[in-house]
Amino acid sequence: MDFIQYLQAIRKNLLWIFSFVIIASATSAWVSYNLVPTKYESSVRIIVNSSDKLDLGAVNTNILLINTFKELVKSPTVLNRTIAEYPELNLSIEQLEKSIKVVSSKDSQLLTISVTMESYEYGTKVVNAISKVFQEQVASMMQIYNILVLPDDVLNSQTPKVASKQIINILLAFVVSLLISVGFVIGKETLDQTIRNTSTLDNILGVPSLGTISKIKKKETKKHDMKSVDRKVGDATYAKLS
Repeated sequence: MDFIQYLQAIRKNLLWIFSFVIIASATSAWVSYNLVPTKYESSVRIIVNSSDKLDLGAVNTNILLINTFKELVKSPTVLNRTIAEYPELNLSIEQLEKSIKVVSSKDSQLLTISVTMESYEYGTKVVNAISKVFQEQVASMMQIYNILVLPDDVLNSQTPKVASKQIINILLAFVVSLLISVGFVIGKETLDQTIRNTSTLDNILGVPSLGTISKIKKKETKKHDMKSVDRKVGDATYAKLS
């Protein structure tokens, strides 16, 4: 099959493709919004300052320390101490490792700690606990006391940030279902060996066709049978008298 034939096959099955994609996308939307739990992201921002002096050397040192602090926040030392000091959170080390995220901007002293939980208020308590333990550990291990913790703007406005991926799931279902439906149509047409026109037959056999037999519809056959019956019934009957 050439490209034109593929396009014709897709156009012929366009309604089926459209229906399949709509059903798949609608199913994904329903599952995403009803069965997949919505999660919320709570964050705090930390400004690292290893020295009271605000000179260029101190700033560069702070920037170099950011990567160390990123690893320290996610380390078992900080997470285990958070669990020990805040037992009311009822968290395991595995849960913390999966929910925590630490990011920093390039050439910046700003460090952002985020946790993703099913409850916004609970996530706020967790991220605040981690930031406090982090401050304690940095002061104890590295003798750095100038760490400023800034609550995220979302916390101040009391507007939770949704961390769910419903839209991504729907778009993914749309793309995948479209590829599957189009691929199915093309595969079906490619494997179908039915000869539909004389040009295809000429190409296969390599000889020109002499003629074609048109398809006789079932209705035409019935009409022909009825006419034959009427003709027999209407025929005159002759009798010879002796």
